[in-house]
Amino acid sequence: MSMKLYILDGGQMWVERGFLWHFGDGAATGEEYHEGPFGIRNIQFFIDHPKAKVVFDLGFTSEWFDRLPGFPHRRGPHGHHLMKTPDQNPVSQLAKIGVKPDDIDYVVISHLMSEHTGYLPEFAGTKAKIVVQEAEMEYASRIGTPPRPGDEPAVEQFHTWMYVRDYFEKKGLDYLFIDGDYELLGRDVEILSLPGHTPGFQNVMVRLPKTGPVFLSACEHRGMYYDVPVNGYAPGIPHAFTWSAAGELWSFKRVRDLVEKEEGQIFFGHDQEQFETLKACPEYYE
Repeated sequence: MSMKLYILDGGQMWVERGFLWHFGDGAATGEEYHEGPFGIRNIQFFIDHPKAKVVFDLGFTSEWFDRLPGFPHRRGPHGHHLMKTPDQNPVSQLAKIGVKPDDIDYVVISHLMSEHTGYLPEFAGTKAKIVVQEAEMEYASRIGTPPRPGDEPAVEQFHTWMYVRDYFEKKGLDYLFIDGDYELLGRDVEILSLPGHTPGFQNVMVRLPKTGPVFLSACEHRGMYYDVPVNGYAPGIPHAFTWSAAGELWSFKRVRDLVEKEEGQIFFGHDQEQFETLKACPEYYE
């Protein structure tokens, strides 16, 4: 059996364009900012490896996001800020190929925000190891919502509403905390620590036997790596709400350099345009 990579469709949402695609002034960038909705995809990944089954990220639930109609959400062309059918979630997507949460060995979480952890409770009480950076759990535990009684208010308020304790503090989740880069399944499945968007942000490189190296970028679209940033100088556009914009740009450069060196490609977790060109589950890459 060879390794396979599946793209799991988690639905679509619309955000204020400037939340993910913001520019400097026209003189610096050659672009003008146009206010309005920007459609993004929310996808997850399943890696079927001879030695283990791995899910990367777990999407969002409509129930939580329907409570958040304000910034950065914007209504799309159909009048809703998200569109999600009953089968657009990682559990239903995996069921298409006969895989259940009980079959999963590892769940790698890019960061503990609610659009990436919505179905984490489905893995409570299973054998799955939930792989998270230590720095990310420390951050989430400190700033999560609702605040714990007696805790001091978090300094980083801009992320607080996105860290939902009901997801990442669910009893029965078996965490594997790591610190930095980590070879989960040798070089076949390697986790890269990329602090910036959050303190413990991480993504995954898979090296497929036929397709070659594919970098799985959970929370970005192509422009964030290769287009013009706020200051109008070098490629890379960090999230508008980011823990460290400088750190995020450094991480983008690290990924670009690695992908170029290995002659690989990037699959973007929030790029609607690219998603329409990718093979989606039950099809796969090998």
